[in-house]
Amino acid sequence: MNEIVELIRRRACLPEPRDAERVAHAVLRTLSERISPEAAASLAVQLPAELAEDLRPGGGAGKRFELEEFVERIARAAHLTEPEAVHRTGVVLDVLGRETVQVADEVWETLPVPLRRLVGVAAA
Repeated sequence: MNEIVELIRRRACLPEPRDAERVAHAVLRTLSERISPEAAASLAVQLPAELAEDLRPGGGAGKRFELEEFVERIARAAHLTEPEAVHRTGVVLDVLGRETVQVADEVWETLPVPLRRLVGVAAA
């Protein structure tokens, strides 16, 4: 298991690595629809191959959907309730922010403010 998935598992208090993997994949796939292909590529090179694949190819060329839709997509993809999706998405974003170099510059700033606040929800 890779270090990022293990960090997500521990921070989200998930019993199984596959639970952390499922939410990481759901967040990254949804994120790839929201950010530019260039930002997705910059993030992908910093991730393990199995996670980086969620950011390639294509992406959504920066589709503009907001927090509610972002969370709904993740909840559906990861088979979570919306409160679970909010918490776990915040954990994934926080771990990505800590474990990658360019998230803040190339990804973070493209997200709507309420989505960035998910990190604060996860930390609480």
